[in-house]
Amino acid sequence: MRPGWGVGLVTVLTLGACRERIPSAVEDAGPRAPTVAWQGPGCETLMPADLLELTLPGFTGKEERACPTCGPLCTFRSEAEPGITVSLTYDCQPRAPQTEARELLAPTLNAGGVEVPALGRAAARRGPVPGMLQVVAWDDDTPCVLAVTWLGAGSERAVEVLRTALRATQPALLQPDAGVPTALPEAPLPEPAFDGGLP
Repeated sequence: MRPGWGVGLVTVLTLGACRERIPSAVEDAGPRAPTVAWQGPGCETLMPADLLELTLPGFTGKEERACPTCGPLCTFRSEAEPGITVSLTYDCQPRAPQTEARELLAPTLNAGGVEVPALGRAAARRGPVPGMLQVVAWDDDTPCVLAVTWLGAGSERAVEVLRTALRATQPALLQPDAGVPTALPEAPLPEPAFDGGLP
C-alpha cells in the first residue's frame, strides 16, 4: 500500500458514510429539521486524551471538517502501527421526531451490512473493502449518529472504539457554550444619596 493511500481511502469512505446516513427520501419520516452549522466541540473534547489512550494506546488524532454543517472528522494513527488508520465522525443534525433508527441504518444494511446488537439506539457494520470495517451507530442520549472506520489489522476493535465514543457523547458536550461560564451583568452604580435640599 502506498504511503498516504490508506488515509485518503478512509477519508473518502468515511465522508461517504456521513452522507449516506441521511436518507435521500424522507416521505415516511416527514421533513427534516433545518440544517444548522456545527457549533459543538472538536475531537479533543469528544474523544479526550484519557479515553483515546485507553481505547487506542499510542495513537494521536487529527481533526478535519468536510463542510460548515459537518461534525468533526477525527483521524487517529500510530507511528508504532503505521498500517492502521482509524477515523471517527459525528453527524449531530436535528432529526424529525418520527425518524426511525432503521431508516438511518438502511444504507449500511442495504450495502451488505449487518446489525450490531447492544450498541447505542441502533447500529450496523459492514466491510466496504477488504481489510476495512465500518461501524455506524445512533446514540441513545443525543441526535448524533457516529461512525468508526478502521483500515488495517485488528479491525474488529472498531466496535469497541465506537462503544467508547458513544459513552463519551453527552448532551452537555454538544452545547455551543459548554464549559464556558456566562458573564454576570455589571451591577448598576448606586444613586447618589438625596440630601433633602439642606445647604
